[in-house]
Amino acid sequence: MMIQKKNYILRHIFLIIVIILVLFPLVWVVTTSIRRDNAAFSPKLFSSRITLNYYRDLLFPKATVPELIKDINGTAHFIGENSKLTLDEANKKLFNELKDFEIYIDETNEYLNNIQKRFIDMQKSLYGKDMDNIIEDINKARIKEFEKLEKMEDLFLEGSFLSDANLKSINSQKEELNNAITNYYYLRTEILNLLSDIKKTDDNSKYYDNTIYTIFSIKPNYTLWKIKNYKKWVKIENNEKLLILNTKIKNLSNEWKNILSKAKNIDNSMNALEQKFLGKDLENINNYSSEIKNIQKELSKIKNNISKSQNIVLKYTSDLTSLLELYAPDSLKIESAVNILKNYKKDKVNSTEVIALSEKINFISNTFEIINNKIQQLSDFEIYKNSIQKYYESFLWLKNNLEYINPDLEYITPAYKTVFEIIDNIDSTLNTLKALTINLTDNLAILEKYQNSYNQLDSKLKAFSTKYDELYNKNKTVLDNFKKLKKYGEFLIIKSFSNLEIKNYYESEFFADLLNSKLFEFYKPLKRDLIVFTLRNNIEEAKNKFYLSMSSFEKLISEIKPNIEKLKSNANDYLKINYNGYTADILPILEISSIYNSKFGPVKANISRSSRIVSDLADSVKYKSLKTDLRKIDADIYDLLDKWNPKQRKPFLRWLLNSIIVAGVTSILTVLMTAVAAYPFSRMRFFGRKEGLLYLMLIQMFPAIMYMVALYGILKFMGDYFGFIGLDTLAGLIFVYLGGVSFNMWLIKGYYDTIPDSLEESAMIDGATRFQTFWRIVLPLASPILAVVTILSFMGTFNEFVMARIVLSSEQNYTYAVGLQTFTSGPFETEWGLFTAAALLGAVPMVLLFLSMQKYLVGGLTQGSVKG
Repeated sequence: MMIQKKNYILRHIFLIIVIILVLFPLVWVVTTSIRRDNAAFSPKLFSSRITLNYYRDLLFPKATVPELIKDINGTAHFIGENSKLTLDEANKKLFNELKDFEIYIDETNEYLNNIQKRFIDMQKSLYGKDMDNIIEDINKARIKEFEKLEKMEDLFLEGSFLSDANLKSINSQKEELNNAITNYYYLRTEILNLLSDIKKTDDNSKYYDNTIYTIFSIKPNYTLWKIKNYKKWVKIENNEKLLILNTKIKNLSNEWKNILSKAKNIDNSMNALEQKFLGKDLENINNYSSEIKNIQKELSKIKNNISKSQNIVLKYTSDLTSLLELYAPDSLKIESAVNILKNYKKDKVNSTEVIALSEKINFISNTFEIINNKIQQLSDFEIYKNSIQKYYESFLWLKNNLEYINPDLEYITPAYKTVFEIIDNIDSTLNTLKALTINLTDNLAILEKYQNSYNQLDSKLKAFSTKYDELYNKNKTVLDNFKKLKKYGEFLIIKSFSNLEIKNYYESEFFADLLNSKLFEFYKPLKRDLIVFTLRNNIEEAKNKFYLSMSSFEKLISEIKPNIEKLKSNANDYLKINYNGYTADILPILEISSIYNSKFGPVKANISRSSRIVSDLADSVKYKSLKTDLRKIDADIYDLLDKWNPKQRKPFLRWLLNSIIVAGVTSILTVLMTAVAAYPFSRMRFFGRKEGLLYLMLIQMFPAIMYMVALYGILKFMGDYFGFIGLDTLAGLIFVYLGGVSFNMWLIKGYYDTIPDSLEESAMIDGATRFQTFWRIVLPLASPILAVVTILSFMGTFNEFVMARIVLSSEQNYTYAVGLQTFTSGPFETEWGLFTAAALLGAVPMVLLFLSMQKYLVGGLTQGSVKG
């Protein structure tokens, strides 16, 4: 009988996915803790740029230069923890700090010299033993680019629907372009040979390098070269070959213009073929496209006008609303006052006092008529329209009936005074109200006009866009193809140069610039090929950035060293001046701090750029000597900056020790208390036993954070009287953690229930007391569950964050979990390298505890869970 094999492929795939998902966080923590980039996520999870500095900074923290400057200042001024130092202790400490500073300076000079030597070695490799291999690889990459370009050309020529006659005409133009490019290539080679005959010297090096740059630039600018270089060069060097050089560079510049001209002729031919092939459709497409662009421009202008008008309207609306809020309350008063005057209208009085107000009331009435007419047109002012209407009607009545008002009548005096008071109130703001109302209505009309124009143009744009899309979709294949063909001349320039052998780094870099240019935007070169083409240039850029940084570093150090010497020679006197509370500024320390703060930034910027280039090249180059030098330079720059950059100095080992103390004491006390407390519940029968077990379970159901306010109050009270067991103390935190004994008591009680009573009864018959049976029989047999409780209590306490964060406030008292959180914030943002290194180091105590007690774990968990 044959055994049939089962297919477990899906199961295996599932298990592999699960393993990857489970292990990825651990892999991420490990790799991030040794990667130099200090990034949470990196495209290079497994990087060659590794370091153990994060672990060193945690286990053996040492002040970097900026921190050392602060420490020197603190020691010299007896600040903080230095305030308790004696003169001799301060002198010794200051001397050691200055010695560390000098060591940093010596190490910096050593790093700079080593990096400089490596760059010199790379230059020798580039122009020595590795040059032939590099040029060979450059040409291999060039051939790959040529093959890609050929395939691309075949694709869009096949789909171009060009006739043989058209292709024949284009081919003749192609041949002319190729000849021009070949002439350009050989002319440039002649110039390079001519330059090698002229020879480079210290005097002409600037003009020599600029000439090479000119002849290998994409657009050789003869005029600029002649003004900035040639005219100055001939003044310092009498060489007949310079006259030949001038002529040849002029010819080179003209030849490049000739190349571009011939490429443009090919583009024009393709453009004519497109017009011929598409006919009226192309004309309509171009017309529609032009109309669409014009309309879009108009729409953009109108949009800006609408935006401006809306801002003006919003301003006027806000101002008018604020002013109407002042007018609204008095509208009822003026209406009531006029009603009283109406009720007592009888014979004409023609009071001189009232008639004197006629001019002002006429003005007010006419103004409110304008305001009322305007405001009735505004939809956003409904709540104010009634008030303005009352003003208008009231003053209109007053205007027409002034001769009937008798201010001397006692029963209309209050109404008359109210009218007079309101006139006085609105006198200063009425013109403003009128202007705001008119301006708002006028600007709303303008805004409406703009919006109507916008809507009309938008409809027009949609109509043209629809027609354009219909025509474009109808001819899409041909149009897309001719879109590339209309840049066929520029494409041929790139293709022709890719078919020419590259003999030196300058030609390689010229070709890279050509590929990266916008000459033919439809082609994207391979990134790895560009790295090969620009290898020398990238190394040169990294070297130049480093030399700039080196020069700045040397200047910075030369300014710092004299101040260190001054500080060393006068240290004892400075310390005596600042001893016993008096603080005087120490000029050398101020100078050192100022020099670092003002000059390290530019130094770091240049050397960091150099490091970035070097690190990228180290991963891509395959030449052994270059790769070794690049990686060594990258490592040296990293270590150099590591000593000069500001860092977080945290008492990590203190936090770790605090957590071990808290977790250790908590787990020991928990085991002792629960082991003793669980025994009566398992072996004895007493009043309240069942209720006690139930209460223990109920207490455990509520999270500790629920009674944190009460715990906080208790700790504050205890701290006020006992100190050592209050807030911000490890003893207080242990006290809080001991509140979680209920679960462990149930766990141990369940295990005790599995131990036979007969063992204890036999021992008691032999004369043992109840405590002796507990201590000598039950506890040894319960060692598995005690080990389990120890592990669970230690791990839970060690990793706890919330309670510890509330209880502890001073950095020295932080536990591991609280301290770890500080790496995720602060002036340097999240220090992922330190964070992950600390996470791994923090796992060590738990792993050691688990390994030492793992033999009890399985048995303890399974036996302890038996139902009692």
